[in-house]
Amino acid sequence: MASVATTRLSSKGQVVIPEEIRRRLGLVTGVQFAVVGEGDVVVLKAV
Repeated sequence: MASVATTRLSSKGQVVIPEEIRRRLGLVTGVQFAVVGEGDVVVLKAV
């Protein structure tokens, strides 16, 4: 099931993925993402 959380864009363009989601998806420091933007949607996909 998908999780929904809120986060903010920093002045440096950084977005923090909430810890619960990182843990559930097994995301660790250094993971690279493909970033897709269309309209008002941004998708991050681990690669």
